[in-house]
Order: sequence, then structure tokens, then C-alpha cells
Amino acid sequence: MATWQTAIYANKVPAGTGHGDFCSSTHLHAVTGTLPTSLATNDVINFGYLPANAVAVSAILKAQSQLDSNGAPTLTLDLGVTGTPQLWKAAITTVGRAAGVSSDNTIASAGGLYKNTTGSKVLVIGTVHAQAATAVAGVLEVDIEYYVEDASGSNP
Repeated sequence: MATWQTAIYANKVPAGTGHGDFCSSTHLHAVTGTLPTSLATNDVINFGYLPANAVAVSAILKAQSQLDSNGAPTLTLDLGVTGTPQLWKAAITTVGRAAGVSSDNTIASAGGLYKNTTGSKVLVIGTVHAQAATAVAGVLEVDIEYYVEDASGSNP
């Protein structure tokens, strides 16, 4: 199993916060470098972090080009967090299998309004659920929209 990472993760860019009673949403937006054709089942892509008390509103996974060019593609991807790798997307077949740009903005029911209650930042990861039949090097992009709730009891 190999692990790949985005510049956001590698450079330890802190998660954005926008919290309080009148909080606004912010985004974890990360783009991989070119992923190699050697991506295999269970390989992990570290996208970046959600801060403590972040509540995820949406999750989009996008391939900037085709990642499996086989006539009967087998590539499937997961998107979630450490410990729950399929939180938002489980073995999706809509990203990276068709020619050109493809994306998926659906969220698995369990991931809807997921709140990071760990008390610290949590790593957002993509996992190769099943590797490509005919792998093509390419780029993945993720965008997680979220807001940060204040800690319980912090308001007067």
C-alpha cells in the first residue's frame, strides 16, 4: 500500500476556521500532483485536515481527466477521514472512469453533516477501493465545505 499526499497536507497548511454563532462556511480544497499509473487497491491519498468541531456540509471528488481507460473500467474510490475512510463516498464509480473531467458530489448518508468531535484536527483521505483495469496518470481534486461550531457551552 502506497500513500500519496497533496501540497496542503505536505506543507501542513492549517485548516481554515470560521466559527461562532454567525459562522460562515469555509473549504478544504486540495489538488493532488499527477498520480502515477501504479495506484493500487488500498493506496491512500492524504488531502488535508478538518479542524476540531468542523461540520461537513458537502464533499466533492473530481478527476481532472480519465484515470481508468479500459473499456470495462474497474477503478473505484472512497473518500472519508482517518478511521472512517468511506464516510462520504464508498467505492464510487463516477470519478475517473470516463474520458475527460468527472466528479461526484453525493454524500453517503452517514457522512451528512458529519461533525469532527475528536477534539483535534482529522485527516481527510481518499482511498483506492479497487485499482484501475488500465491505469492512466492523472489528478484528483477534493473540496469539503464545512463550518466550525463553537465548543459546547462557550456562549454566555
